[in-house]
Amino acid sequence: MGQYKYFAIPFESVPASPTYIVYYATWSRTPPDLEPGMRAPLVVGITTGALPTGATYLGEADKDPPPPPPPPSSSVSLSDYQQTIAVWLELGRDAA
Repeated sequence: MGQYKYFAIPFESVPASPTYIVYYATWSRTPPDLEPGMRAPLVVGITTGALPTGATYLGEADKDPPPPPPPPSSSVSLSDYQQTIAVWLELGRDAA
């Protein structure tokens, strides 16, 4: 199993100072300021420890964690994104 665990987590579940790497949908590590009515972005985290509460496991990697693949469009489900992550991680292992 890999050292780095990738996971999706609801935007509102990310603490002010997370103990894990966080990428928001723009692949910024800074949370966006949401205005009323704005949809919360997809958030992908990376940790070497236990997944935080509310996280959805996406996959694991052994190398230093690069940003994950771009987020899906709003028409793509989290399940589809999990498949994208799995393929991306597998390609990374094959290239190692």
